[in-house]
Amino acid sequence: MKKKPFYKKLITISNELEEKYLSKIRTKKSDFTRKRKITLKDIFLQMFFNKGKSQKNEIHDFYGEVNKDMSISATAFANARMKFNPEALLLIMQDLIKEEYSTPDNLITLNDYYVLAVDGSDFVFPSTIKNREKYGQAQGDKHGNAKVMSSISTYFDCINKIFVDVSINNYKFSERKSAMEHLEKAKEILPKNAKTLSIFDRGYVSIRLIDQMIDNNQKFLMRLPKGIFSKERELLEEENQDKVIKVKYDRLRTNQYRKDKKFRCKLLNTEYELRFVNIETVNKKGEISTITIVTNLTEDEFDIDGIRELYHIRWDIETGYRSLKSQMNVEDFSGYRDILVRQDIYASVFVYNTVSLTIAEQEEISKFPEDRYKYDMKTNRNFATGVLKTDLLKIFVLYDNKKASKKARKRFEKNIVKYSCPVRKGRSYERFTKGINKSKLSYRRSY
Repeated sequence: MKKKPFYKKLITISNELEEKYLSKIRTKKSDFTRKRKITLKDIFLQMFFNKGKSQKNEIHDFYGEVNKDMSISATAFANARMKFNPEALLLIMQDLIKEEYSTPDNLITLNDYYVLAVDGSDFVFPSTIKNREKYGQAQGDKHGNAKVMSSISTYFDCINKIFVDVSINNYKFSERKSAMEHLEKAKEILPKNAKTLSIFDRGYVSIRLIDQMIDNNQKFLMRLPKGIFSKERELLEEENQDKVIKVKYDRLRTNQYRKDKKFRCKLLNTEYELRFVNIETVNKKGEISTITIVTNLTEDEFDIDGIRELYHIRWDIETGYRSLKSQMNVEDFSGYRDILVRQDIYASVFVYNTVSLTIAEQEEISKFPEDRYKYDMKTNRNFATGVLKTDLLKIFVLYDNKKASKKARKRFEKNIVKYSCPVRKGRSYERFTKGINKSKLSYRRSY
């Protein structure tokens, strides 16, 4: 039996919101108890297909597209949205993702592993007293102006380009705590037999997180900051930059866990066999530097070149954040209130995942003649997102009209993988600061 396309599952879900998710969507028991002009489906679709215009223009355009009465004020619609629990959006998205991973026909693994990364990014929130009190603020500039900020954390499938889990936290929230929560949440979403490999950058390294992953039989790869595991790193020799080392903790080394007697006792009585790997990286200036990786992957699973490639794959989570911020303009929020802000973030991540899964399904029909291109090719994600925001809504509207719907579906499936762009090999991943380019041609919006 042929697998149902992801966007068709999305259409089905939008028609079943009241039946399946009403209790999760309501912010109060009295919400959505009577028939209203503004339906749950209208709210869900408008959030999903929001294009960042003024709320009044968004409502006008949306109801024009769905051929409904447009005599609804922006205030009335915003009030209706306030009744829609943002966490329900995340739940709906994760239910759909769970289904995809349970039948992973179009998903890709590396050496049988789903390669995931945990990372965070700071988002600028609307400057209100309530947002400032809830999330916090960055250090003010010379004039004393301080932006309201939130720390967003995600668990991201780097190869399939899927945000598996998202959390919206107060500014400077603990990265390690976020990571532990993502790993626990992923147990509910990913199949029990799925082999996962989680990659972490320097800020996440801790023996507590390592211990949790070993206990759960999960594979990990972490870049070490200076001063961490220095005793073990000294054992790496010039002729042997890849070594399994037994890590032991004495009382001095466990001092930071004095308040957690149970975990400290476990550390004192546990010997960890960890693999330490030195790999060389080259920045844009051609300068060579060495970074140290700690992992529980064996050399048979990934040799030293494989470890190097895995760490580079982690960069795709950064690209995911860039897409959300620069191409999808997630920080152009629909309103100032916290509930609207969270809806916009979850809806943008939902759209991102829908693009990823739709591309994965449709790329098989798009064959790129290899001799025509100097580089490997991939779908232009920016274009694909714009196509989804414009063409997919037409499929929702025309769904009951078989002839028109079929024509719209063919157009959508063709266009979402129509344009390709080169993947340049050997790129470096050094972060650097450059002057502001006001034209921003490289980061134009998707829609």
